[in-house]
Amino acid sequence: MDKLNVGVIGIGKMGLLHSGIFNGLEESKLAAVSEKDKIMSMTLKKYLPRVNVYKDYEKMFKSEDLDVLVITTPVFLHKPMIEDAIDHDLNIFVEKPLAINSEECKSILNKGIKSKTLVGYCRRFMGTYAYVKKLIDKKVLGNVISFQSQLFVEQVLNKEKGWQYDPTKSGGGVLMDLGSHAIDLIHYFFGEIDSAIGIGKTIYSKNVEDYVSANFKLKNNIIGSLQLSWSMRNYRLPELKFNIQLEDGMIIVTEKYVEIYSDVENEMLKRGWNTFYKQTLTGEVPLDIGGPEYTLEDLHLLNCIKEDKSTLCDFKEAAMTNCVIDSMYSSIGAGDSIYSSVETSDLHKIKYGV
Repeated sequence: MDKLNVGVIGIGKMGLLHSGIFNGLEESKLAAVSEKDKIMSMTLKKYLPRVNVYKDYEKMFKSEDLDVLVITTPVFLHKPMIEDAIDHDLNIFVEKPLAINSEECKSILNKGIKSKTLVGYCRRFMGTYAYVKKLIDKKVLGNVISFQSQLFVEQVLNKEKGWQYDPTKSGGGVLMDLGSHAIDLIHYFFGEIDSAIGIGKTIYSKNVEDYVSANFKLKNNIIGSLQLSWSMRNYRLPELKFNIQLEDGMIIVTEKYVEIYSDVENEMLKRGWNTFYKQTLTGEVPLDIGGPEYTLEDLHLLNCIKEDKSTLCDFKEAAMTNCVIDSMYSSIGAGDSIYSSVETSDLHKIKYGV
C-alpha cells in the first residue's frame, strides 16, 4: 500500500505527538498541518520543510491530496472541522471527546459518514485494559457482577484559566475531560449504560465541576460506581482504576498493572492471585512517542483503512459516551451539589440517522 497522506489540525501537545507518529510509520507520512500560532508555524517550517503549513485548514483541504485528517483542537472546534472533513471524504481521527455534547454528535452522524473514523480513547489500546477486556469477553471468571472505579489526577489545585474551564468551550469540567475516558471504558468493558445517579462539586473552579461521584446500572444488570477528581493530591499522572467483581473471582486494573484473584484454574489463569504488568501485556510498536497506546491507535486506523474494517471506537461508538455525559450533567448540574437520578436509555434510542 502506498503511504497515506496525513493532515493535522492543531499542533499542541497531542497534535505534535500524532504528527510524529504518522510521520514515522511506514504506512503513512505527514503531508500538511494547519496551525494558527505564528511561532509554532515558523518552527514547523524550519524543522519539517517538506511538510506544508497552513493557517486555514479549509485551504489545506483544497490544496492537499489528503487521505487522513487528524483533529487535535479544543473540543468546541471539533464539529465544524469534522463535518468539513466528511464533505471531503477524508478518514478522520479526532481526539476525545467526539464533540461538546450529544446534539453535536447527532449532527455529525447525520452527515452520512462513508470513510473510517476513530476517536482517541487511547486506554482501549493500553495492554492492561485490553487484557481485561479479553478476560471479560471470554468469561474466564464468569459473568461480571459489579465494579467500582476511580480516576484521579493532581491537576487543579487553584483557580485555573483557559478554555478547559469554560463549559461553553470544553463542555464541562472533570466529567467531560477525565470522565469521558472512564465512561468509555465502562461502556467498552461492560456494555450499554442504562441509568446514572450523580453528585457534582466545585472545589477550585468557578464554572465547572472538580469532583464527581456516580453510580451506574447497565442494561445487563451490572451495577457500578465511579469517582472522579482532577484535584486529588499525590496523583502526578492520571490513574484510572477498576475493581471488578465476577462470579469466579475479581480483577483490579490500572494503566500499570492487572491483579486477578481466580477461584478457578484455566489456560489463562492459575487459582489464586495472578499479577501482570503493562510491560508484558503490551506488544512491540515500531516507535514509541508518549506511550505505545498512541502508536497502536494510529496503526489501528491505518490498518482499518487498508482492510476496510470498522475501527474499535468509531464516531457512533464514541457518541454513546457523549450521551451518558449529557445525562450526567442533567443530574449533577455544574457548580452545584445536586443528587438526582437521570435515565439514559432515551438518549441511547437516538437513531442518529443511521
